[in-house]
Amino acid sequence: MSGVPSFGHPIGGRHNPAQMPMPTVPGATYAGSPYSMSGAIPGAGLSKPSAQGHISRQNSGGAAAVGTPTPGPAKRPADPTPASRPKRKRPAERIEAYIPESRIYTELQEFEKKLDTTISRKKLDMLEQKTQLKPTKRVMRIFLSNLSSDQYADVEEDRDVFTLDTMRAIAPSWTLRIEGRLLDFPNSRKPQVNPPKFSTFVRSVIVELQRDQSLYPDDNIIEWHKAENGPDCDGFEIKRKGDSDVPAKILIYLDHKPEKYKLSPPLAKLLDIHTDTAANIIIAMWQYVKFQKLQDPDDKRHINCDEALRNILGHPRITFAQISELLRPHFSPPDPIVLQYTIRTDKEHQYGQLAFDVDVETPNTQRERLEQSIMVAPQVAKDIGTLDEKITALIQAINHCKLKRDFMLAFADDPIAFLGRWMTSQSRDLESVLGDTHINMDETRRAQFFDQNVVHQAVFHHLRMRDAA
Repeated sequence: MSGVPSFGHPIGGRHNPAQMPMPTVPGATYAGSPYSMSGAIPGAGLSKPSAQGHISRQNSGGAAAVGTPTPGPAKRPADPTPASRPKRKRPAERIEAYIPESRIYTELQEFEKKLDTTISRKKLDMLEQKTQLKPTKRVMRIFLSNLSSDQYADVEEDRDVFTLDTMRAIAPSWTLRIEGRLLDFPNSRKPQVNPPKFSTFVRSVIVELQRDQSLYPDDNIIEWHKAENGPDCDGFEIKRKGDSDVPAKILIYLDHKPEKYKLSPPLAKLLDIHTDTAANIIIAMWQYVKFQKLQDPDDKRHINCDEALRNILGHPRITFAQISELLRPHFSPPDPIVLQYTIRTDKEHQYGQLAFDVDVETPNTQRERLEQSIMVAPQVAKDIGTLDEKITALIQAINHCKLKRDFMLAFADDPIAFLGRWMTSQSRDLESVLGDTHINMDETRRAQFFDQNVVHQAVFHHLRMRDAA
């Protein structure tokens, strides 16, 4: 076990009393040795840490995964702080008589225990407050426009317009622009400071161009998908060649955080929810079960499905643990935002007649501050762990020195009796190592041992075997 010194020795090795600590207490009756497998030594100073000792900063989990709601009062979330420190041992109580400064360490340890309790309670309160902070609902306005270039190119009279170079230079083209920005809060006079960009709320954009396939057989479907660590932008531009109006169908898939799902029509009608997160859908299902009184009165873990729920889930009786799995087939990606726009080439700048407002959710700034406050800096946790290891090593060294001191004091008070007790303890250890035996080595030094019948029989058989050989 790490943090506890080993006092074992190899079988058959010699023992140096000056190097082997013996946990005896001066003036107390000796009951064993540090090498003994039986008997505990009072006052040895190497007992296991008390359950009332230091409280280490440990983590019982992070944010809870979305699961099935269970009846009963809500439980407080667990402390999110990672387990950065092992439990520390404290010096033996008798060491305070030799090292008065160790009392200060004990007082600091008690203060640290109270401080850790206060910090853990505060973190739990902050976690509860964090769960209550919902994302802020904002409105994002989407603008559609296009630019046209070289639609009516001016060509010199003496220049041949049918050459390849001339046709490339004056080829008409257009550029489609898809832009978006967050609107300011209502009745807010303060301008936005570094607002999130348009692509922050978008997962994918697909543009379908309805052009003449004989003239433009390729590049009629344009797709953009968000990269994992790509830069954000305020809009998208698509440039193509052409001199005629082009109808365009624009599909915008929003990036919901947390992920949202569209429900199947029967389930959406049952719960009156079209698109929502998995957690809210499961909560709505639980509310439906309570309102319809479908929970089994004998076994609260089971649900007796009514006709509507049976047709959707396909089971007459389910458990709460099965809800997430049975609802999964009824989840599908949310519908995209569909925008229709006609790219016109009769003007150099063309703006759409309509702007489209879309409801989006932005992260709550107060929630982000709480998350940063709860998280422990990695370097700080590393420094605390290093200091804890040093403290544990020093306490180990102090306890080791105390054992040596007690060993020497017991030997100095009564060397003969001390060595006798020590040899007796070593004999017990040897018997335990060698296995189960009925011979006590101390008894072989007494004359009564050889008067036993078993001894006479053993000698008789030994002599017969020697004569036969």
